[in-house]
Amino acid sequence: MINLKNIVLIGMSGTGKTTIGKQLSKMLKREFVDTDNLIEKRLKMSIDEIFEKYGEEYFRNIESIIVDEIGKKENLIISTGGGIILKKNNVIKLKEKGILILLESSIENIVKNLKNSEIVRPLIKGNDIYKKVENMYNARKDLYYNAADYVVYVDDKSIDNITYEILKLYDIINS
Repeated sequence: MINLKNIVLIGMSGTGKTTIGKQLSKMLKREFVDTDNLIEKRLKMSIDEIFEKYGEEYFRNIESIIVDEIGKKENLIISTGGGIILKKNNVIKLKEKGILILLESSIENIVKNLKNSEIVRPLIKGNDIYKKVENMYNARKDLYYNAADYVVYVDDKSIDNITYEILKLYDIINS
C-alpha cells in the first residue's frame, strides 16, 4: 500500500470537522480518527467531564499524547479538537505526516451549529455562547491560519461540496 499523507482537519468547534472527516474517510477508504473521541475512550469520560474533573491543562496534555501517537501514522483522516493548535508541538507533529486543512466558518454559522449539536463543549457552555465563540475565535484565528496548509470556507456549502473541495486540493497536493 502506498503511504499517503494524513488529511488533518483543524478549526473551531462547530465547523464540521468530524462530519467532513467521516465523509472523506468513506470516499477515500481510509481510517478516520477523531482526537476528542480517542481522549474520551482512553479516559472513559466525556470531554466535559474531563474538563470539570481535571481542568483544561490536563486535557491539553492528554491531547498532546494522542497527537504524538497518531502523528506517527499515515493514511489517516484526522479530525482534531478545536484547541489542538494551542500547543505548537501538536501542529509540528501533525504536519510531519499530514496536510492541515482549516475549516473556516463565520461566528454566526459556528454558533448555529453548536446550538444544534448534542455535544457539550466545556469552554463555551452556559450563557452568551455567541460572545464566548467570538472571543475564542479571535484568540485562535492567527494560530489556525499559521498552522493551516490550506483553508476551506464552509459557510453555505453542503457536506458534499466541502468534501469535494478538499479532495481536489488533495489531488493537487499528491500529483
